[in-house]
Amino acid sequence: MKFEDVAQQLDPDIYQRFKQALELGRWPDGRTLTPEQKEICMQSVMLYEAKHGVPEEQRLGYIDKSRKKVSATANKDKNDGDTDADTVRILH
Repeated sequence: MKFEDVAQQLDPDIYQRFKQALELGRWPDGRTLTPEQKEICMQSVMLYEAKHGVPEEQRLGYIDKSRKKVSATANKDKNDGDTDADTVRILH
């Protein structure tokens, strides 16, 4: 059996564990994912999502591009709280 076949037939619970491990960078027991484990999990998750028709907005790595971008100068000029951009001050 090929890797693609196995990845597409993952148990939904294993898929969720792989996805969470990729999101957090570690396994549920706290061990950090190795680069090889990240690659295998990423390929498995992507193949599973493609095979099972997971909606785009629920897929690993999805970026919502529908939100407006706000420049730092626009936020500074408005400063009325209507933007998603916030100023972060670093105290020494």
